[in-house]
Amino acid sequence: MFDISFPVAFVGGVASFFAPCVILLLPTYIAYITGVSLGEIKNSNVSDYRGKLISSAFLYILGFSIVFVLLGIAASGIGGLLRDYQVAIQKIGGILIIIFGLQNGGFVRFSILNYGGLKFPGWVNGLGNFRSFFIGVLFALIWTPCVGVILGSILTLAAVSGQIINGALLLFIYSLGISFPFLIVALTLVQAQRYLGWFSKHILAVSRIVGILLIVLGILLLTDTYKYVNGWIFTLAFALGYGVR
Repeated sequence: MFDISFPVAFVGGVASFFAPCVILLLPTYIAYITGVSLGEIKNSNVSDYRGKLISSAFLYILGFSIVFVLLGIAASGIGGLLRDYQVAIQKIGGILIIIFGLQNGGFVRFSILNYGGLKFPGWVNGLGNFRSFFIGVLFALIWTPCVGVILGSILTLAAVSGQIINGALLLFIYSLGISFPFLIVALTLVQAQRYLGWFSKHILAVSRIVGILLIVLGILLLTDTYKYVNGWIFTLAFALGYGVR
């Protein structure tokens, strides 16, 4: 059956990548991850570095995706162990997601939800091919400002589901949401500063929209109407020709 949680997880991943406190630093951040500076690419043929950019990007994505999926398994596992309290978990989860939505949309500010930025020790530079993978793992474990509230919402959905497979899949889809724009920026690093400037001008509106969606999602969980929305969407999809085989 279609689950609205999955598109929510993907959109949450995209929104996490374009968080206000990250987007302006993306070209520099990606250059650090891949080990290729903007100056090197501008002063030579981009194709000379394409292989390194792609391999480093995929190792970075693999690093944070593994950690996110493990977090999803852990969250859904805890939810499964507390299945007898499923109603209470769903209501608490709804409240948490509403709080996360208010924070992400900038409607209120909870200082406890403001994480510090990523700082990498000097020895990371000596890891060779595993450098990008390790930075991806650190990114997932430490988180960056603004990412935590969206990731926390997806983990809350995983806990509410109480199913290991659902939890792993939700966080995998969340990782895909981060991965696609990351790959695009990594492969167009020279031009990135131009189009990221446009995104930065509209990032407040995007954050507000994502925040409102999280608030609505939290209300659906809190009022136990989430399942009816899922059922309605599945019925609509079935009427349009979608079938279960």
